[in-house]
Amino acid sequence: MVISSICAKFTESSVNNLWQMGQLVADKHVRYILMSEKKKESFESVVMDHLRMNGAYWGLTTLDLLDKLGSVSVDEVVSWLMTCQHESAGGFAGNTGHDPHVLYTLSAVQILALFDKLDILDVGKVSSYVAGLQNEDGSFSGDMWGEVDTR
Repeated sequence: MVISSICAKFTESSVNNLWQMGQLVADKHVRYILMSEKKKESFESVVMDHLRMNGAYWGLTTLDLLDKLGSVSVDEVVSWLMTCQHESAGGFAGNTGHDPHVLYTLSAVQILALFDKLDILDVGKVSSYVAGLQNEDGSFSGDMWGEVDTR
């Protein structure tokens, strides 16, 4: 009896409203991702500056999943990304002016793959960087100081 009275309260209009609330509002997500990139002076951006490469990867991947990757300038992203590569080491940093790390290098390669721009990558240099981080036991250090990532 209680269930039937609850069900009776759901009209076709209220069911449609519930359905609409459950749908992804892609444009809002796109605006948020694009806005986050523009707020470089915000507290959040400053304290996460060293993680920017990973944030770029996740944001760009989200845009791609939403079929909105065209919302960003490929040339601008790739240009910034290449400023994060350390010429001598070959690996990529989380942002310009930071040290290279294997995880940021992975994100950089993934971003280039996302944009079909792997041809600009010096594969030998990146491969040497990654191979140089391999430890005797076969595991990899994250950086030249021997940081161990247990993921």
